Amino acid sequence: MVWLLVSISRDRPGLLNDITGVIRSRNLNIRNIVGNNYAILIEVDGEVNNELLNNVSNVDGVNTVNMVNLPFTILGFIQENFMRALVFYVMEREPELIERLGYEYGKELMRYILNSMRDFRDALYSSLRILTALGVIALVNVQFMPNKTVISIAKSFDEDIGMPMTKGIIRGLFEAVDNIKRRISVSKVNQGTYNFIIT
Repeated sequence: MVWLLVSISRDRPGLLNDITGVIRSRNLNIRNIVGNNYAILIEVDGEVNNELLNNVSNVDGVNTVNMVNLPFTILGFIQENFMRALVFYVMEREPELIERLGYEYGKELMRYILNSMRDFRDALYSSLRILTALGVIALVNVQFMPNKTVISIAKSFDEDIGMPMTKGIIRGLFEAVDNIKRRISVSKVNQGTYNFIIT
């Protein structure tokens, strides 16, 4: 079993039906689908080849399609309830614990993704798109520059409490590889869009 990671460029009625139709036309079994109007993860049982990836990427509204050839299980939370639990319990007692939890999660996610790909940039981009499909963030763009990386997001699940877990996750993604401590600053670009600047 593999996961298809589908990045959405333009959401439209019938998009998911068109994507799954292409997959079903190959007599492949779809075991799980999770995602939103930014990205979708589809677990497929059967042989996935480049022709299928190309056909899915040719569906109107699809930006890119990648294959993640790693087994994993999705764990979900209802965002409002999860955030209420974080705010009422953790933020009152140990607010730094949320960022630390995000940090460890980011490190583990990056290490796991690097099991199937060797290039850090590809692994970072795939990790951010997986986080987008899971509703943790909504990735807009990643810019790699000589002395910094800028990750732009349209939203974050913990935006209402200052994005501590999101900051931790992003720091963990970077520090999983070389243990060099990174500095992360966050700036609001416009209504609902944030730049995470990692140096």
